[in-house]
Amino acid sequence: MKDRIIKDILKEYDELRLREKEALIKREEEVYTKIPEMKTLRHELIDLMGTAYRDIIHDPQKVTSTIPYLESKVKTLREKEEKLLLDHGFPIDYLLPRYRCPICKDTGYVGDMIKERCKCLNQRILIDTYHLSDMQDLNTQNFDTFDANIFPNICPEGSKITQREYMLNLKDLLLNYVDIFPNNEKKTILFTGKTGLGKTFMLNCVAKAIMDKGYTVMRITSYKLFDRLFYSSLKDKDESMTLLTYLFDVDVLIIDDLGTETRRNNYTQEDLFNILNERMLTEKHTFLSTNLSLADIQDRYSDRIASRLFDTSNTMLIKFIGQDLRIIKKSRQTS
Repeated sequence: MKDRIIKDILKEYDELRLREKEALIKREEEVYTKIPEMKTLRHELIDLMGTAYRDIIHDPQKVTSTIPYLESKVKTLREKEEKLLLDHGFPIDYLLPRYRCPICKDTGYVGDMIKERCKCLNQRILIDTYHLSDMQDLNTQNFDTFDANIFPNICPEGSKITQREYMLNLKDLLLNYVDIFPNNEKKTILFTGKTGLGKTFMLNCVAKAIMDKGYTVMRITSYKLFDRLFYSSLKDKDESMTLLTYLFDVDVLIIDDLGTETRRNNYTQEDLFNILNERMLTEKHTFLSTNLSLADIQDRYSDRIASRLFDTSNTMLIKFIGQDLRIIKKSRQTS
């Protein structure tokens, strides 16, 4: 099944490149119609490169003098092209290919001699194979759509700043975390707090920003994660091991709503400990959110798990405070 999914994804990549090739040809025709000189420059550039490479093939000794000359001429011609584009109202990159993933150029693979899967391909395989990674909300829940005005401008009990100010400070903190990523000193983030305070939204913000940097992210609810691990271990040991490999290897694992999972003797506790421990040992980033208090976590899980989550040398503990936004929104709609 997985091989078929990879084949389908690579077919989609092929179609992406084909569509972009056709779109680039249309953009070139448009430019040549409006700027006839551009076509002349393009032919001049092609002829220049062809002549230079033929000279090198016939006399390899010329490489030291030909390459610098070629680079200088190409630079001059490129600058003329860019100026013509700008003078006629086109973006400077109008005649460059537009790839969804600039790292692999929509091939799915990187490397010259040894080909490896690009992070974008791993992300797609992860999502399409397991249907676990909940990414459908990232287009609407991200730092660009963050609206501080939805948070009350009043101080929660025991706080010296308003809930709005608190969330703005948190946004800045997380943006800084993303900027430094993956070289953060603390690889684990634990969001705690009651429901409706924005924990899931902020997790989505971080997930989107890190994915935009080219890293793989798996975001999943605790309930779905441990259900899948439990049933796959009963039905298909190979699938279970493959899933664990992804959980161990993904650049960022985000577990939302920790504490909502079904409790099955020691299965859940062992799986959670193994995931946290392995990712900590390999210095992978793991972000979690929970409605449980720190005391509740201590009571619900083993000391081994609590020690991993509460290790402040590796974990950034962030408590969400204030009024439930869902209740506020509902009261406004009914008032």
